[in-house]
Amino acid sequence: MKTTTLIVLGLLVAVSAPAATLKMPAAPEIVLEGHEGEAPHSLAAGLLIPSEVSSAIHVVKTSPFDRIKYPIGDYTVDLFKRNLPQVFAEVIEIDAQTGADVDLIIEIGIVRFEAEIPHPAYNPYTATMVYKITVRDAGSETLLVQTVTGDGQTSKGMMSGFKAKQLAAESAARAMTDAGRQALEALAEAPEVAEFK
Repeated sequence: MKTTTLIVLGLLVAVSAPAATLKMPAAPEIVLEGHEGEAPHSLAAGLLIPSEVSSAIHVVKTSPFDRIKYPIGDYTVDLFKRNLPQVFAEVIEIDAQTGADVDLIIEIGIVRFEAEIPHPAYNPYTATMVYKITVRDAGSETLLVQTVTGDGQTSKGMMSGFKAKQLAAESAARAMTDAGRQALEALAEAPEVAEFK
Protein backbone atom coordinates (compact mmCIF):
# COMPACT_ATOMS: atom_id res chain seq x y z
CA MET A 1 0.00 0.00 0.00
CA LYS A 2 2.81 2.40 0.94
CA THR A 3 4.63 1.68 -2.36
CA THR A 4 1.45 2.26 -4.38
CA THR A 5 0.84 5.57 -2.61
CA LEU A 6 4.40 6.71 -3.34
CA ILE A 7 4.05 5.77 -7.02
CA VAL A 8 0.74 7.63 -7.33
CA LEU A 9 2.18 10.70 -5.58
CA GLY A 10 5.22 10.59 -7.86
CA LEU A 11 3.01 10.44 -10.94
CA LEU A 12 0.86 13.33 -9.71
CA VAL A 13 3.94 15.48 -9.11
CA ALA A 14 5.32 14.62 -12.55
CA VAL A 15 2.02 15.33 -14.33
CA SER A 16 1.52 18.61 -12.49
CA ALA A 17 5.09 19.81 -13.07
CA PRO A 18 5.04 23.16 -14.83
CA ALA A 19 6.26 23.33 -18.43
CA ALA A 20 9.65 24.97 -18.90
CA THR A 21 9.61 28.16 -20.96
CA LEU A 22 12.44 28.48 -23.46
CA LYS A 23 14.74 31.47 -23.22
CA MET A 24 14.71 32.84 -26.75
CA PRO A 25 17.65 34.82 -28.13
CA ALA A 26 17.10 38.47 -29.00
CA ALA A 27 15.72 38.98 -32.49
CA PRO A 28 18.48 40.05 -34.89
CA GLU A 29 18.50 43.16 -37.04
CA ILE A 30 17.65 42.15 -40.60
CA VAL A 31 19.46 44.03 -43.36
CA LEU A 32 17.52 44.14 -46.63
CA GLU A 33 19.71 43.81 -49.69
CA GLY A 34 19.63 46.93 -51.82
CA HIS A 35 18.14 49.03 -49.02
CA GLU A 36 21.05 49.27 -46.57
CA GLY A 37 20.66 52.35 -44.38
CA GLU A 38 17.54 53.71 -46.08
CA ALA A 39 13.91 52.63 -45.80
CA PRO A 40 12.40 51.96 -49.25
CA HIS A 41 9.07 53.59 -48.32
CA SER A 42 8.79 57.16 -47.03
CA LEU A 43 5.56 56.35 -45.22
CA ALA A 44 4.44 56.15 -41.61
CA ALA A 45 3.38 52.60 -40.76
CA GLY A 46 1.33 51.48 -37.80
CA LEU A 47 2.55 48.14 -36.47
CA LEU A 48 -0.46 46.18 -35.22
CA ILE A 49 0.26 42.94 -33.38
CA PRO A 50 -3.01 41.67 -31.84
CA SER A 51 -2.88 40.48 -28.24
CA GLU A 52 -3.53 36.86 -29.22
CA VAL A 53 -0.37 37.02 -31.35
CA SER A 54 1.84 38.92 -28.87
CA SER A 55 0.92 36.52 -26.06
CA ALA A 56 1.12 33.33 -28.17
CA ILE A 57 2.86 30.35 -26.59
CA HIS A 58 3.40 27.04 -28.36
CA VAL A 59 3.69 23.97 -26.14
CA VAL A 60 5.52 20.79 -27.17
CA LYS A 61 5.24 17.61 -25.16
CA THR A 62 8.73 16.14 -24.88
CA SER A 63 7.84 13.08 -22.79
CA PRO A 64 4.80 11.71 -20.96
CA PHE A 65 5.64 14.05 -18.07
CA ASP A 66 7.52 16.99 -19.61
CA ARG A 67 6.59 19.89 -21.86
CA ILE A 68 8.38 22.98 -23.08
CA LYS A 69 6.87 26.32 -24.01
CA TYR A 70 8.00 28.39 -26.98
CA PRO A 71 7.23 32.10 -26.35
CA ILE A 72 6.62 32.75 -30.06
CA GLY A 73 4.53 35.86 -29.38
CA ASP A 74 7.30 37.66 -27.50
CA TYR A 75 9.82 36.85 -30.23
CA THR A 76 7.42 38.00 -32.96
CA VAL A 77 6.93 41.37 -31.25
CA ASP A 78 10.69 41.80 -30.81
CA LEU A 79 11.38 40.80 -34.43
CA PHE A 80 8.92 43.20 -36.07
CA LYS A 81 9.46 46.12 -33.68
CA ARG A 82 13.17 45.94 -34.36
CA ASN A 83 12.96 45.43 -38.13
CA LEU A 84 9.87 47.10 -39.60
CA PRO A 85 11.77 50.45 -39.55
CA GLN A 86 14.02 48.87 -42.21
CA VAL A 87 11.04 49.20 -44.58
CA PHE A 88 9.18 52.34 -43.50
CA ALA A 89 10.44 55.84 -42.67
CA GLU A 90 8.39 55.87 -39.45
CA VAL A 91 6.88 53.02 -37.44
CA ILE A 92 4.36 53.51 -34.65
CA GLU A 93 2.99 50.70 -32.51
CA ILE A 94 -0.81 50.75 -32.53
CA ASP A 95 -3.51 48.62 -30.95
CA ALA A 96 -6.44 49.14 -33.34
CA GLN A 97 -7.06 48.88 -37.08
CA THR A 98 -8.19 52.51 -37.41
CA GLY A 99 -7.72 55.84 -35.71
CA ALA A 100 -3.94 55.97 -35.78
CA ASP A 101 -2.12 58.87 -37.44
CA VAL A 102 -0.34 56.66 -39.98
CA ASP A 103 -0.37 56.08 -43.74
CA LEU A 104 -0.60 52.30 -43.57
CA ILE A 105 -1.36 49.65 -40.98
CA ILE A 106 0.77 46.50 -40.97
CA GLU A 107 -0.94 43.70 -39.04
CA ILE A 108 1.06 40.62 -38.08
CA GLY A 109 -0.71 37.29 -37.67
CA ILE A 110 0.48 33.78 -36.89
CA VAL A 111 -1.02 31.15 -39.18
CA ARG A 112 0.97 28.19 -37.89
CA PHE A 113 4.00 27.30 -35.81
CA GLU A 114 5.46 23.82 -35.52
CA ALA A 115 8.51 22.58 -33.66
CA GLU A 116 10.06 19.16 -33.36
CA ILE A 117 12.20 17.89 -30.53
CA PRO A 118 14.13 15.00 -32.11
CA HIS A 119 14.15 11.42 -30.89
CA PRO A 120 16.89 10.22 -31.01
CA ALA A 121 18.53 13.44 -29.86
CA TYR A 122 21.24 13.51 -32.52
CA ASN A 123 18.65 14.34 -35.21
CA PRO A 124 18.07 18.04 -36.04
CA TYR A 125 15.85 20.32 -33.99
CA THR A 126 13.44 21.85 -36.49
CA ALA A 127 10.78 24.54 -36.53
CA THR A 128 8.43 26.18 -39.04
CA MET A 129 6.67 29.54 -38.73
CA VAL A 130 3.97 30.86 -41.05
CA TYR A 131 3.18 34.57 -40.66
CA LYS A 132 0.28 36.40 -42.29
CA ILE A 133 0.99 40.03 -43.13
CA THR A 134 -2.02 42.26 -43.82
CA VAL A 135 -1.53 45.79 -45.12
CA ARG A 136 -4.41 48.27 -44.77
CA ASP A 137 -4.77 51.96 -45.37
CA ALA A 138 -5.70 54.26 -42.48
CA GLY A 139 -9.38 53.72 -43.30
CA SER A 140 -8.92 49.96 -42.78
CA GLU A 141 -9.26 48.99 -46.45
CA THR A 142 -7.13 45.95 -47.20
CA LEU A 143 -4.41 46.59 -49.80
CA LEU A 144 -2.34 43.42 -49.50
CA VAL A 145 -2.36 40.06 -47.74
CA GLN A 146 0.78 37.93 -47.83
CA THR A 147 1.76 34.71 -46.07
CA VAL A 148 5.39 33.78 -45.56
CA THR A 149 6.87 30.52 -44.34
CA GLY A 150 10.18 30.30 -42.52
CA ASP A 151 12.10 27.19 -41.53
CA GLY A 152 14.79 26.75 -38.90
CA GLN A 153 17.04 23.84 -38.06
CA THR A 154 19.96 23.20 -35.78
CA SER A 155 21.84 20.11 -34.68
CA LYS A 156 24.94 19.89 -32.52
CA GLY A 157 25.18 16.23 -31.64
CA MET A 158 23.83 14.60 -28.53
CA MET A 159 22.46 17.24 -26.18
CA SER A 160 20.28 17.00 -23.12
CA GLY A 161 18.80 19.22 -20.46
CA PHE A 162 19.54 22.95 -20.68
CA LYS A 163 21.67 22.65 -23.83
CA ALA A 164 18.86 20.81 -25.62
CA LYS A 165 16.49 23.65 -24.74
CA GLN A 166 18.96 26.11 -26.26
CA LEU A 167 18.86 24.14 -29.52
CA ALA A 168 15.06 24.15 -29.50
CA ALA A 169 15.03 27.91 -28.95
CA GLU A 170 17.64 28.44 -31.67
CA SER A 171 15.72 26.47 -34.30
CA ALA A 172 12.51 28.37 -33.45
CA ALA A 173 14.27 31.73 -33.64
CA ARG A 174 15.75 30.80 -37.02
CA ALA A 175 12.32 29.86 -38.38
CA MET A 176 10.69 33.08 -37.17
CA THR A 177 13.59 35.22 -38.40
CA ASP A 178 13.47 33.52 -41.81
CA ALA A 179 9.73 34.21 -42.10
CA GLY A 180 10.24 37.77 -40.84
CA ARG A 181 12.92 38.44 -43.46
CA GLN A 182 10.58 37.24 -46.20
CA ALA A 183 7.80 39.47 -44.86
CA LEU A 184 10.06 42.52 -44.87
CA GLU A 185 11.30 41.76 -48.38
CA ALA A 186 7.71 41.38 -49.60
CA LEU A 187 6.71 44.70 -48.03
CA ALA A 188 9.77 46.46 -49.46
CA GLU A 189 8.98 45.28 -53.00
CA ALA A 190 5.17 45.24 -52.97
CA PRO A 191 3.72 47.53 -55.66
CA GLU A 192 0.59 47.99 -53.50
CA VAL A 193 2.84 49.71 -50.95
CA ALA A 194 5.21 51.46 -53.38
CA GLU A 195 2.31 53.02 -55.30
CA PHE A 196 0.31 54.00 -52.22
CA LYS A 197 -0.47 57.72 -52.04
